[in-house]
Amino acid sequence: MKVLIFLSCFSLFAFCRAEPLHGPNVNPANLPVLIEWEKFTGRKADIIGDNFSAHTWSVFHEALEFRESGQTSAIAEQLRRWADAFDGDRIIRDAESAAPYYGKPRGALSDYIIEMSVPIFPGLLLNREGEMVDASTVSDRWEMGEKSNRHHKAAREAFRSLAKALVSNGMGGARIRLGWEFSGDWFPWGIDPKAGRAAGTGEQFKACWKFIYLTMEEVNPDFEWVWCSTVGYDHYDPSEAFPEYPGESFPQPEDEADKLLVDYVSVDIYDADGECYYRNDDSQSEAYELKPGYWNTRDEDRKEAFEALVKKVFEGKGKLAKEGESKTYGLRYFKILADSKKLPLVISEWGPWANYVPKAGGGREAVLLRSSLFGGDDNPEFINGLFHWIRENEVEAAVLFEFYNGGQGDTVDHTLLPDYWNSAREKRPRISLYPPANDWSVKKNQLHPRAAKAYLRNLREK
Repeated sequence: MKVLIFLSCFSLFAFCRAEPLHGPNVNPANLPVLIEWEKFTGRKADIIGDNFSAHTWSVFHEALEFRESGQTSAIAEQLRRWADAFDGDRIIRDAESAAPYYGKPRGALSDYIIEMSVPIFPGLLLNREGEMVDASTVSDRWEMGEKSNRHHKAAREAFRSLAKALVSNGMGGARIRLGWEFSGDWFPWGIDPKAGRAAGTGEQFKACWKFIYLTMEEVNPDFEWVWCSTVGYDHYDPSEAFPEYPGESFPQPEDEADKLLVDYVSVDIYDADGECYYRNDDSQSEAYELKPGYWNTRDEDRKEAFEALVKKVFEGKGKLAKEGESKTYGLRYFKILADSKKLPLVISEWGPWANYVPKAGGGREAVLLRSSLFGGDDNPEFINGLFHWIRENEVEAAVLFEFYNGGQGDTVDHTLLPDYWNSAREKRPRISLYPPANDWSVKKNQLHPRAAKAYLRNLREK
């Protein structure tokens, strides 16, 4: 009998799946988001994400200055905010306001998994004429790992400085999400083998990855490395840019046998997809018109669009698709890739998506929702569906991209936190379709109430 009891308990343990890690992205180092997320959910975050940005190599070089007072470069300023959030005073000078924010994370810095997104190139580089130009137009940037390349010395010093700054700030065990979303065209490290312009190829991306990996590992071998693509309808296989050891020489030969240059396969996903959100399947051009979203009023449309999202964006298998399956590079494709490499799958950014644009002739708060191409707005179906997928497929972590970039022009809204983005310190329009769906009025306490409720409910389910 004792043996049977033991076996039963062992069986239950063996089939018990670990709950995915959850937390917010605090881009760009807006640490109050962490504190507000923990207040909202009533739990400590497991993982925190952040995105570095740099307009020149000097921003990397100056990262070590984060402990100095006064004006510092962007990365140094982000690291200083991290230090402020976990020091004895718990006073954060955040990115959204000059006023101090008083709050306290639930844990010490060492209690959190930190995932830092690191650019492969700064936004600006010198061209051959000596002018600072958009880095994406400088074709020889991809050879910066070669000693003869004119960018090599500055790049090597930049990434060594960044590695030292992270270690100095207690982030020596951070996950480095290097060259994130490389399958898109919005960063200068985007790859497109058929573009015929300065966009890179998979081989060039891997060469830059290896150079940066080796440069930063020389400083600190305890970093972990996150290879991050996006779901989408890309015309090439993202795995062409997956870096591995072959061809490299390392001090410890045994490392070459079984270790990759990557520790985690990652993908970013939002509730936004043109093919799923067209209002009229017979007219693709209609997707570009400004119209109120239908998510709040038409249940049949909402259900149909979400079913399409599941098929194309969740279950898409890319080049691995068989007849009748979606050829989208969706979550299923990246899960298969991660399993083939024996690596965990991580979702480094996810969340709702609403895109607001100013309404012609209206006041500052008169806007329309461009939902037909840019997302489902307050869509609990997406929240529920994503939670179900990551549990069923044993995704290691899912980082909510809690961000609102409102202003005078277009507004992209990924927010679930109530009150924080709507607080009096924010002098921006607060837009919501609730209530009712056709009332473009300011909502005082929440932008995505149904999605937020679904998020909380799913977090509390085990």
